[in-house]
Amino acid sequence: MKLTERKKMILIHIAWILALAVILWPLFTIAKYDYPSADDWSFGKYMYRAMQAGEGIDGVFHAIYQTLAQNVWEARFSILILSALQPAAFGEHFYRITPYLMIGSVILSQFLLLRECIAGQAKENRWLILPIGIPMAILQVLYCPYPEESFYWYNGSVNYTFVYSLSLVLLTLYLEIALRETGKAKRVVLTVLACLLAILVGGNNFSTSVSTMCLLICLQILFLICRKDAFRRTWIVTLLETLSVLMCVTSPLTATRLNGNFGGSTANSPLMAIWLSLERTFLNIISWTNLKVLLLLVLLIPFFWKAVRKMNYEFRFPGLFTALTFGVYASQATATIYVDGTMGGGRQGAILWYFYVLWMVANVLYWCGWIAKRVLKAEKSEKADLLAQKYLLRYFAVTGALLAAVVLFGNVQSTTSYRAYRMWRNGWAQAYGAGWEERIAVLKDDSVKNPVFRPLNYVELLMYTDLQPENGYVWVNTACAEYYGKESVTVVAGMTGE
Repeated sequence: MKLTERKKMILIHIAWILALAVILWPLFTIAKYDYPSADDWSFGKYMYRAMQAGEGIDGVFHAIYQTLAQNVWEARFSILILSALQPAAFGEHFYRITPYLMIGSVILSQFLLLRECIAGQAKENRWLILPIGIPMAILQVLYCPYPEESFYWYNGSVNYTFVYSLSLVLLTLYLEIALRETGKAKRVVLTVLACLLAILVGGNNFSTSVSTMCLLICLQILFLICRKDAFRRTWIVTLLETLSVLMCVTSPLTATRLNGNFGGSTANSPLMAIWLSLERTFLNIISWTNLKVLLLLVLLIPFFWKAVRKMNYEFRFPGLFTALTFGVYASQATATIYVDGTMGGGRQGAILWYFYVLWMVANVLYWCGWIAKRVLKAEKSEKADLLAQKYLLRYFAVTGALLAAVVLFGNVQSTTSYRAYRMWRNGWAQAYGAGWEERIAVLKDDSVKNPVFRPLNYVELLMYTDLQPENGYVWVNTACAEYYGKESVTVVAGMTGE
C-alpha cells in the first residue's frame, strides 16, 4: 500500500512521541523523591512562612517583596523573584514538580520558537515542528551535563534551565511582534508580555541575559537597516532587556559579591574575556560534535529541506549568519570567564549544551535554506524535495536506527534516563526519599529545637542533596534551620535526630 505524505508524517510523529516518552519516563518517575536543599531554603524561607500562616495570594507577593528587600548579596533581581517561588514552600511534596517544569520548559519553548521560525509564514510547516523539535530535545535531555543542578534542584535549574527557556519564549514573541501582521490589540498584549520577559531574562543569570541582549541588539540593527517597521515595534523590548542587564552589572551588590568570592579582582580583562569565550566556545563545539550529533543533523536534513522551501526568508549570507550566531552563543561564557576564568558551573554547562544543540540545528537549517533557494535552481530544489519525500520513511528508519544504536551502544550508562532508571530499579531513589521524609517529620515537629541527623547513605543520585556533617560553620544546615524555625540543625555520623 502506497502511503501518502500525510500518513508518513503521522507515522514519524508517533515514532518520535513514543521515543520521547521512553526517555522521559524514568526522569519523571524519580521526581517524587526530589527534595529541596541549600538556596531553596535561604531564598524560600519567607514564602514558606507566609504559606504556613495561610496568607494566600497576598502572602505570595509579600514574601517576594521580603526576599528582595532583605537581600544583601544578589544583584540579579530576577533570581530572587524566581527563587522565592520555591515549590516546597507551598508544601514539601510540591517540590516534585521541579523536573517536570524544567524539562517541559526546554521542550515547549523550543517548539514555540520552531513554530515561529518555520511555520510563521507557511502553515503547512507545522507538521515539521515535532520531527525537528523532539529529536533535538531528546539529545539535549539525554546528555545534559549536570541533570542534578539542571532538572532536580529548583534554585539552580529555575535560574538557568528555566530562564534559558524563557529567553526562547521572549525571542518567539519578539519575532512575532516584528514580522507578523497582527491586530493592534494582540500586538499590544504580546509586547507587554515580551517586555515582562525581557526584564525577567535581563535580570537573571549573566550567561543568558548577556547572550539574549547581544542577539536582540543584532536583530535591532538588522531591522533598522532592512525593516524599520519591525524596529519601531520591538525597540522597547531590546531596551528593557539591556537596561535590566546593565542594572545588574552596575549594582553595588555585584561588587559586594565579587569582593566576597574573589577578593575584588577579576581573572581577565573584558577584551581578554571576550576573546577567551570565543576560543573556548569553539573548542566546546569541536568536542561536542560527535557521531550522535552528526547523525541527528543527517536525520533532520529532509525535514529542514522541506521546511526551508516553503519559508519566505531569503537565507542570504549564511557565513555571516553562522558568525553572528556563534558570537551570540560564545557570549554565554564571557561573564564567568571575565570573573573567574572558567566556563561556569554545572547549571551553566547545561544551558551551554542546550544552546549548542539549538545552534547546530539553526545553522544547518539556514545553510539548507541558502542551498535550496540561492544555489540550486528551483526545479532541482523541487526534485530533491520529491526524492526525499519518496524515500522519507526508509531514510528515517535507517538513520533513526543508526542514531538509536549509537546511543544504546555508546556508553548508554552515562545518559540521564539510564541513570534515573537505575536509581529507581535499585531502590536508591526510594531510600533517599524515605530518608528525607523522616527528616521532614522531625523538622516540622515544633517540640524539637535542635535536631541531629545521620548523613544519608550516598549512592549515585541525579537529585542527591544532603545536609553537611558539622565541621565549624555550615551554611546549608543554617539555612535549613532558619527555614524550619530551628535553633540549629546538625548532622553527625552514627546519631539519630531528637
